[in-house]
Amino acid sequence: MRIGILAHSFSSAFPIFEAVEDSPRREVFIILSPSPHRSAWTSKLANLARLVLLSLKEFNSKPLQLLVTGRLVLLREAFHDKRSVDTLVKLKLDVGLHKAGVIYRDATIQAFHLGILNHHIGILPAYRGRSVLEWSILRGDPVGVTVFFIDTGIDTGSRILISEQVDISSFQSVAEAKQYLFSLDKVFFRRAVSLLEGEAEFQLNDGSGRRYFVMSKLFSSVVEQLLRDKI
Repeated sequence: MRIGILAHSFSSAFPIFEAVEDSPRREVFIILSPSPHRSAWTSKLANLARLVLLSLKEFNSKPLQLLVTGRLVLLREAFHDKRSVDTLVKLKLDVGLHKAGVIYRDATIQAFHLGILNHHIGILPAYRGRSVLEWSILRGDPVGVTVFFIDTGIDTGSRILISEQVDISSFQSVAEAKQYLFSLDKVFFRRAVSLLEGEAEFQLNDGSGRRYFVMSKLFSSVVEQLLRDKI
């Protein structure tokens, strides 16, 4: 299986790479597009600097091997740009793993044989959009992670691969709980890839839930107290 990790930052993509590249049946690429807040050259230099620093700090040769073997792909344009899409098509990738702060267009999604997987810190289809951890706590519903194939909408992709509750009762703040759930991306992506290598069964994201937006400070303070009360 040929896997592409889509990100802006090498630092955020590399832990996922280490989690999923442990099988000889897989060829894993890290594909970086420029940060929306930086020029292409600045992004490229920043990511190369992160790669070198990580190699030296952890005495890890894998980042440099990625660069030498061509499995670190530094795009000059955004993922939706035709030249970027052409690059993705040439790589003949089976599945993408989403780690970039963008909504993909059809051409980018279709460049992958199976599609692009997203790690969403909410239970679909009930909780789409923003602040879904907070809204789940406020409404007294389970908190968890969903891994699903995206489409061009906001958490509307119909094929759910993993949907699982996660216990956050030991955390003293929403920020800590969210950081923990986001850090599980490498764990859930690894499981998702393993499922795709077998006979994966999908749940339906039928759109029956609501799309949530950023929670107000007033409601957020209530959620913080509800979380602390559970400890």
